[in-house]
Amino acid sequence: MKKILIITGGMITHKESSIISFIKKNILHIKYSDNTWLDTKIKFNFAENIILTRLEGYKKRYRENKSLKSVFYTKDNFNTPELTEVMLMTLIHQSGFEFESISIDDLFSNKKKSSRFLKECEAVFLSTTFLRDISELIPILDLIKSPKNKVIIGGALASLGINELTQLDKLDLVAVGYGEYLVPSICKWISNNYSHLESPQNGRVEFINSKPVLYSGTPDSLNLDSLPREDWTLAEKYYHRKFRMINYESVRGCPYRCAFCNYPYLFDDTKFRTKSAKRIADDWQYYYEELNVEYITCLDSLFTMPKKRLIELCKELIKREVKIKWICYARADDLCDEEVVKLMIKAGAVQVQIGIESADAQVLSNMNKRVTPEKNNLALKNCRTHGLTTVASYVIGFPGESKETLKTTLDSFKISPPDFYFLCTFSTRVPGVPILEPENVEKYKIQTNFSTHAVSPYWQHETMNCQEASIAARKLGHEIINNKLSLDASLFYQGILSFKPEMRTDLLDFQSKGRKSNKLLVKIFSKIHLWINKKLKKDLTDFFQKKKENGSFKEAS
Repeated sequence: MKKILIITGGMITHKESSIISFIKKNILHIKYSDNTWLDTKIKFNFAENIILTRLEGYKKRYRENKSLKSVFYTKDNFNTPELTEVMLMTLIHQSGFEFESISIDDLFSNKKKSSRFLKECEAVFLSTTFLRDISELIPILDLIKSPKNKVIIGGALASLGINELTQLDKLDLVAVGYGEYLVPSICKWISNNYSHLESPQNGRVEFINSKPVLYSGTPDSLNLDSLPREDWTLAEKYYHRKFRMINYESVRGCPYRCAFCNYPYLFDDTKFRTKSAKRIADDWQYYYEELNVEYITCLDSLFTMPKKRLIELCKELIKREVKIKWICYARADDLCDEEVVKLMIKAGAVQVQIGIESADAQVLSNMNKRVTPEKNNLALKNCRTHGLTTVASYVIGFPGESKETLKTTLDSFKISPPDFYFLCTFSTRVPGVPILEPENVEKYKIQTNFSTHAVSPYWQHETMNCQEASIAARKLGHEIINNKLSLDASLFYQGILSFKPEMRTDLLDFQSKGRKSNKLLVKIFSKIHLWINKKLKKDLTDFFQKKKENGSFKEAS
């Protein structure tokens, strides 16, 4: 029987198997990348706080602290496979094939295992869900492609830069859209020895640069109840263990059109499609009663939409006594209703991730967030009042950003802080998002260079450039930490589920001590950042000057 190798994961992850493979992956990524200094600056912003906090954590006096034991030292190591991996296992098994599965990290850190699987499998399904650009894809293809196998890629990256992808010699097929429709067609193609590629019912096959591109098409209905349930028992058998946590998806697309986000346009689809409350309740009841699952992470762009479905689901879970704990993404305005927050908690919600993005009204308007700073603050307050953990994301450097708007965002942390936060530097990596449409490029005087080989392309607009934004992100993070306002999610990521409100003070004190107790290392990091800032500034100046002279800005289309 023919066997298929599943490869999932990211090039750089929060759970690296070894320092050597981490360094090797970074070197290879830089080799194929454009505009590397901005990405380097962003990585050092994260690395600085992580290293300082971990060094502080080695000190003996912290190990007896109950809060730190729960969140910092005792990690929630669920070892849960990616949803894409389990979905591929399910669909490949249903098509009558055997499979093996490894992560991208395995390719670099476990050569013996990955070489054996590559020899055994004549086709490779590579998910690009967590790959950020082609510069990360190329070194992976170098490792997996052989004259004896076919390499098929799907996922988010597959729908971006089709022209560039189809020029890669080591790719045999690009699959765009719904995996539930694509995989059966690809398996038929493999069964007939690659002689005929037949598209799904609503899909199509195109040849771009003489390379086949398979499109899934989209469902006839906005209801996703007909999609098959992922068979987590296959993953349990494969890995010889039970999973306390599993991942779940109940929507495709998004009803909102935030100017920086490409999620509504993934899967080659522009519609917002959902599973019903009943279908979700049925699935969760099965996972709870048959598989003894304790936690579900909802990967949806917005699990709280539609609000009517959310309320119906919560009531159904309570009625059925499905005592499962869950995490989801939510809009702030859905959490402004205190009764909804209380209902979610009663139904098992333990954590919400909210895209706050900014505390400045004009920046939020520029983002087309369709929410006010007041609603953001109220949502955080409601969750804090009732003990629903909040993880909030913020975008630094969006058009309209300035020193004044950043101060407004910092002030909001003093008024209504989230439990945990992420700071993200504005990115122009994905073409076609609303902010990069021609009218917005002209309105905000955005200049950038689209490159499928740049994780963090250089950019500038009328109020800020990428170097200033990356410096501002570091400074804002330091202010939040030094003033003990909120917890950096990247420092406590694996232990967030153990967080309780009463732990907040101890964790904030510990977080701030990492900077205050390691002053020499802070100075060293500051020197490194100054060096990176100079390199980035020079590269940025030279880059845009050359583009100006050549008249070759690649603007949004």
